[in-house]
Amino acid sequence: MRASLAILSSLLATPGFASWVPTKPPLARDLEPKRQIVARSRPGNGTSGEWPYGPLSTRGRDVVNSRGEVVTWAGVNWPMSGETMIPEGLEWKSAEDILDDVVSVGFNYIRMGYAIQMVDEIYERGGEDVPLEVAMIMALGYENGTKVTNEIIAKNPGWTRETTRFEIWSDIADLAAARGVYIHPDVHIHKAQWCCSHTDGNAWFGDIDFDIDNWHRGLAYVANWAKDHRSVVSMSLRNELRESWNNTKLVYNWVTLVGNLTAATDVIHAANPDLLVTWSGMQYDQDLSALTAGTNLLTAPCYKCTAVRDAYRREPLYFDLDAHPWSDKVIWELHLYSMSEDIDVASCELSEAALYRNGFNALGIEPPSPGCGTTGDCPAATRLTPVVLSEFGNAQDATLLNGTLPQCLKDFTTRHGVSWMMWSLAGSYRIRSGGQGVPDTWGLTNDDWTGWRDPDTIEKYWKPWIRDMNVTRH
Repeated sequence: MRASLAILSSLLATPGFASWVPTKPPLARDLEPKRQIVARSRPGNGTSGEWPYGPLSTRGRDVVNSRGEVVTWAGVNWPMSGETMIPEGLEWKSAEDILDDVVSVGFNYIRMGYAIQMVDEIYERGGEDVPLEVAMIMALGYENGTKVTNEIIAKNPGWTRETTRFEIWSDIADLAAARGVYIHPDVHIHKAQWCCSHTDGNAWFGDIDFDIDNWHRGLAYVANWAKDHRSVVSMSLRNELRESWNNTKLVYNWVTLVGNLTAATDVIHAANPDLLVTWSGMQYDQDLSALTAGTNLLTAPCYKCTAVRDAYRREPLYFDLDAHPWSDKVIWELHLYSMSEDIDVASCELSEAALYRNGFNALGIEPPSPGCGTTGDCPAATRLTPVVLSEFGNAQDATLLNGTLPQCLKDFTTRHGVSWMMWSLAGSYRIRSGGQGVPDTWGLTNDDWTGWRDPDTIEKYWKPWIRDMNVTRH
């Protein structure tokens, strides 16, 4: 039986609150990864008298540092979950220069999507991480893999063919710390590839490429790695959970979501209790309504969810965040794109009503009018909790200046002080959906990362938005 189904069965048999914690099977650790030894000492992310003044925690609707100051983020997604499992763009520009570009716009946060396969391969190799050249050749083939390796080394002369994935990530985390930029490891996918779809094998707990024990193992590994990097103050559980169309026997509903995210948060908190943990929602991370509004998990509405047929004969089941030792470490995260299946993004009023209903009610803001009057579905939250908009995106062109959704999200986040991370930094991918050297017009950079794809919207859209957010500075 899949672990997710076991969790579901136990939860359905348990009356009362979903603060019950499923018993986790011991993780296989017969090949304990060897820690990479680096020449310089790396400051950790514990309490300190220097930036970022960690550990961070939550206080009502806010994230605060150890000095009690509210922390606000405006960030970018920097993908590293493709088949090479090395951050994109490093063959075009040095890590230092990429980070300087990020800071020049005003961003102070980078959500770095990684694949759990990155950790799986360390265990498969007897505890040794994968070197740069091996990673490139495995993903791109010998000729292109060797070529891109040489290009990365030329742009980043401190690295060699033997520099490993986590050593590269460590260097980026340290360079970010020197610039006052927070790094957020995001489990973007399990098997490295372009994300996301219902058929990619990574959609839901127990999907064909979503092994739950390996997921826990990967979370623990990254949480431990984060101890050596003060820029890493948070990490995610899973990106854009969604219904699997590969295995239709998997139970896709609120109960399975809460059981699995609870167990995974226990894993991270046990490994590194300083870290904030972001919880993503249903339907490509559009919906956390059952958690924020405190509704019965057995009967709460959910787009395309598996019904609990005997739900009304069972005792109600609720999630109580305050019942957990990490209650001051959880942040809700939501996404919204123009291709949403069930949200009318052509109307700002209705988009704001959906954002409120799906989780931003946890900020304690007023129900947006007139949208909530139209939908009649804007319940108040039962608990104040931080909520971030961790993904949204658009072509980097003039539609940012006049499009309904781009303007709506800009106004909503500025008005309510909502931290956000745009998709994405990458103007091209070394490999994506089988193609190599693939450009992306939704990326901030141009194809070869030598400049911005649309300098006009950098100056007229992104920079003013960030200034209006009054983000936390170094």
